Amino acid sequence: MAALAAGCGTQAHQQALTVAKRYAAAHGLSGRVSCSNGIGGLHPRSADFVCDVRRSVAVCDELRVRRLHGAWRVTVRRRGVDCVLPA
Repeated sequence: MAALAAGCGTQAHQQALTVAKRYAAAHGLSGRVSCSNGIGGLHPRSADFVCDVRRSVAVCDELRVRRLHGAWRVTVRRRGVDCVLPA
């Protein structure tokens, strides 16, 4: 059940993607947004998502999106990094 809660294409993944897009727009981060399927792959250690906001073909700003106590929170993890999401 935990794997489904953080899996790609699930409701949680779609919500994290929506939250990341809203955050990016509100903070002047332009570019395509994509999110991981939750940290830890098939056996997630947490319900966190890592999202990339593409600044160019190879450079992204990386966001951490997590749900705590029923509310989504977004923080910037790193800026100007390679556009590679964890599996």
